[in-house]
Amino acid sequence: MSMELYVLSDRKLASIAEWQAAIDREGFRLKLDEAAEFKALDGYLPAHYGTALAGFEVNHWDAQALKRDDPENGDFIKDEAHILAFRWGGSEHELFGVFAAASAYARATGGWVFDCESGEEMTPDATAELARRFEKDLPAAA
Repeated sequence: MSMELYVLSDRKLASIAEWQAAIDREGFRLKLDEAAEFKALDGYLPAHYGTALAGFEVNHWDAQALKRDDPENGDFIKDEAHILAFRWGGSEHELFGVFAAASAYARATGGWVFDCESGEEMTPDATAELARRFEKDLPAAA
C-alpha cells in the first residue's frame, strides 16, 4: 500500500541542489540524488539516510488544474499554484525521507503540507517535528 503527502505552494524550487540546501538547513541527514533533473521529476527520486535507501516517488502537479478537474478530491486546495506530490511504501526510511524532504520544501517555498491519510493540513514546523520523531526511531545511519 502506498501513501501520499502533498506540498502546496505558490512557487517551486529551481533545482535538486536548492532543495538539498533546504534539507540541510533543517538539519536532516537526508541526501537527495542531485543527478536527478528537478523540473522533470515524475517518479522515483533516490535518496539516502546514511547507506539506507530513503527515496520516494515525487511529481509536480498544477494545483488549480487538479482542483478544477477533480473537485471532489481537490477540495483541500486553496489558491496555491503548485503541488509537489510524494508517494512511498512502508519503509521507515522512506517515511522519514518524505517528511524531511516535504518539510524542507514547504518551508523553502512558503507552502504547507497536506497529509492525504489523515486529511490534516500541516505547517512546515509540524511536518519537520514528525520527521525528527521518525528519525529517532531509525537504526543508526552508517
